Amino acid sequence: MIDLDRGITAGQAIDMLFGIKLSKHRGLKDKVSSLMRNGLVDYKAQLVVDRSSNRVYHDQYTTLHNAVLIQALLTDPKKVKQVFDDDKYRHEIAGVFNGLLLERRSIVGISLIKPEVLRFLDALSSDCNLREEKLANPFETLPQIIFGTSVDLLQTVLAQNVSQESGDAMMAHYLNGDLQEAVDASAKISSSNPYLQQLTNHIQREYRNACEFENLLDFLE
Repeated sequence: MIDLDRGITAGQAIDMLFGIKLSKHRGLKDKVSSLMRNGLVDYKAQLVVDRSSNRVYHDQYTTLHNAVLIQALLTDPKKVKQVFDDDKYRHEIAGVFNGLLLERRSIVGISLIKPEVLRFLDALSSDCNLREEKLANPFETLPQIIFGTSVDLLQTVLAQNVSQESGDAMMAHYLNGDLQEAVDASAKISSSNPYLQQLTNHIQREYRNACEFENLLDFLE
């Protein structure tokens, strides 16, 4: 029997939150560990039967739940933490997630649950406290389970022969932090979708600002 007052292991927490045995999925286990190492999910080390065990407490369950869902699409743990800490960045990422998930039944073979997709996107786009309010799970199966350790969802999106006009490649490159690739992909989009045009303009503006900053640094050297 689990004593919640003494905290539980990350594996027990994931089992409770998602019904998944963490020990059977190395890819997910590694990603959860990265969320704990970077300080997003607080834990305490306890000595259990002569071994140190990292324990997660009740006040961290919602943070862990939401971080795992966000990390399904935004694989860099530093960026996942930034979503929690930076409201402007959070809303930018929510917009990109909107482009990847909305009006789809699946993404790279992973079935999406439409009502939960809408709830997930609405909450992420709002100002709700991600440490206190659970996001809906839009995935029938977590991408971290499907792809394991070798690849992730964004890499799979880019590896497929995606339509350039759909903007998938641009959004995947942007989430991966490849701003140059995202800009190159944005130049190939010919869509009248106002949301996609807005996102394209945002990426191109961010790229111009980055170039101007780099030029300034070169000038000061």
